[in-house]
Amino acid sequence: MRMSRRTTLSFPSGFGADDFTYTGSYQWVDDGNGNFRIKFRSSGTFTPKKKLAVDVFLVGGGAGGHGAETYPGGNGGGGGFAATYKAIALAANTAYSIIVGSGGSGGGTSTLGGSGGSASAFGRSASGGAGANGGSGGGARGVSDHHNGYTGGSNGSNTSAGTGQGTNTREFGDASGALYAGGGGGGAYQANGAIGGNGGAGGGGKGGNINTAGTNGTTNTGGGGGGGGAYAKNGGSGGSGIVIIRNARAA
Repeated sequence: MRMSRRTTLSFPSGFGADDFTYTGSYQWVDDGNGNFRIKFRSSGTFTPKKKLAVDVFLVGGGAGGHGAETYPGGNGGGGGFAATYKAIALAANTAYSIIVGSGGSGGGTSTLGGSGGSASAFGRSASGGAGANGGSGGGARGVSDHHNGYTGGSNGSNTSAGTGQGTNTREFGDASGALYAGGGGGGAYQANGAIGGNGGAGGGGKGGNINTAGTNGTTNTGGGGGGGGAYAKNGGSGGSGIVIIRNARAA
């Protein structure tokens, strides 16, 4: 695994690390046996020098956590939605726009967090997590009163929480793939020693403690920001999303 814009690594047959250009930040991953992945960490233009077929995994940006005024604590932001598309044919020497969705801004005192930006590539897309009215996303947000964020497409913890997408948010939908799009944890309530909820696995930010802001979702995971702790504390920002491609593989 290596982060670089230039490398001599290539496969004797197939598609190698010198067979494309990209104008943004990326990571080339050698999976062995002629298999590869490219993780696009910022928006840019991808131009393959050879025709190829790819699988694509997209995660939208996570939503920002809600800010708190007095009590209870703020709600955590929803994780970005995740989607996998298989066997997309790409033409040689053709420029393709890659959009990596930004994370939503954290809410200020008594305000909602911002929604995350959508991810898109090759005519496919995945929406960002919602900051307002339910905080829906890949892994839905945590509610206030220091509830934990949610993970892997699941809903929040009660009827006022966000709605998860209801499907796998692991990389390419594989059981062993890395997990993305965790919801942010809820901020702590008006109680001595109360602790904010943990962010959902997959990059969700932790909810703030009493008089403490929520933490940000992790960059390039689509994790939601943590809710602010009680007494006028801000929510954390959502984590940016990601676009990942690999050589097309059998289901």
